[in-house]
Amino acid sequence: MLNFLIFYPSVALGVMLILGCMARWLAVPTDRRRTEYVLVTAIFTILISSTAQAIANHLSRLRPLKYDLYVYAFDTFFGQPSFALGRFTLRHLWLEWILQFAYGIMPTVATLVLVPYIYLRESELRAAVKALMINLLAAPFLYLLFPVCGPQFAFPNFPAAAGTIVPHLVLLTAAPNGVPSVHTSTALLLLLLCRRWRIGMILGGLYLALIVMSTLASGQHYLFDLFAAIPYAYAVARVSGLLDKSPSVVDAKQPGCEAENGIAIT
Repeated sequence: MLNFLIFYPSVALGVMLILGCMARWLAVPTDRRRTEYVLVTAIFTILISSTAQAIANHLSRLRPLKYDLYVYAFDTFFGQPSFALGRFTLRHLWLEWILQFAYGIMPTVATLVLVPYIYLRESELRAAVKALMINLLAAPFLYLLFPVCGPQFAFPNFPAAAGTIVPHLVLLTAAPNGVPSVHTSTALLLLLLCRRWRIGMILGGLYLALIVMSTLASGQHYLFDLFAAIPYAYAVARVSGLLDKSPSVVDAKQPGCEAENGIAIT
């Protein structure tokens, strides 16, 4: 059970969240509409994440040659952080479990971030959902343009140092879902969605840090992939309308602020 929770947390916690929503739907009949929103969101985030991964798994047939060795050469300028972090986590099993849990729990985190929008800022919910959908569904087109699998798949001895290599295209059968890192772009968008609340900014920043570490340490991504996720997340936020309004994060007890739907704003 513990291994299942660590390596498949989105499934385990997703089921728990769905059951909790069903229980609340029965217990609080006066607020069933918003409970249904949360329930649909929980199911949707799990399904769309699985769909995006399934699409990525089939892209390798279209682009069998990958650019991993070129990206590896780029990461050499930064000391190959994915290999360094991978070796470090091998010596600390507890850290490996934490990072694996953080990596796999993303659909549930996305649902939890959307819950305040359902209950407090419903008018902005459309832009939030639109951003997360575009983030997942637009990425495969970039995967086809620049197919990269990740060091775990390009280097059989990962995280052992690969040494000096001559960059060239290499035949790999793994999913070319490296550039950009959608886990990183999603964490950036979730942090953006949390910007209205101080505690949200703290937790969102912590989760982003865990995702950065987990994507590198697991060998799923190079540092280059994470760099590519930054402009990608910005473009998604711009297209979806998340940046149309940029409220300040304020303390609800701060004088001179008014409350809107229970949220302090300036």
